[in-house]
Formats: sequence, structure tokens, C-alpha cells
Amino acid sequence: MTKITYTEGGVIFSGHADNPIVCHAISAISQMVANYVADNNWGSVLLADGYLEIRDVNEKYCGNDLFKAMSKALEDIEEEYPGNVKIEYR
Repeated sequence: MTKITYTEGGVIFSGHADNPIVCHAISAISQMVANYVADNNWGSVLLADGYLEIRDVNEKYCGNDLFKAMSKALEDIEEEYPGNVKIEYR
């Protein structure tokens, strides 16, 4: 299962979904956003096997369209593939 945890100023992706389609979709979405954040100096990115953390995002960017689109896409995946994704807020 992939766990997605929204934190104050970031988001953490950890684990691997059993369904490869889900894993690939989440990877593509999360890496796109992480690359954009890093390339535009909006925050920092930590990457390891089965782990991606986008953190220290400047609060003026947290609610922008990029993060809204990411959240909507991840919620759709969670709904479409129950048991593969768990979204949490802390």
C-alpha cells in the first residue's frame, strides 16, 4: 500500500501499492510535483526507494493549482483503487 501523508508545508509518499498501475500513477504525479518544487525553489525534496518527501514548501505555494491538481488526482486514485492508497492529514 502507498501511504500519502499531507503535512504542514509538504507531503510524504511512502510504500508501494500492490497494483503496478497505481504505483506508476502515483510515482508519475509525485515526481512531477517534486521536480517542479525543486526546479523552482519552492521547497526541498527527499527521495529514497519507496519514499518521496516534498517538504518546506513556502506556504504561498501550498494552495496553488499545482498542489490542488495533485491532490485531486491522488484522491481519484484512492477512490478508484481502494486498498492500494491511504491518504492521511497531520
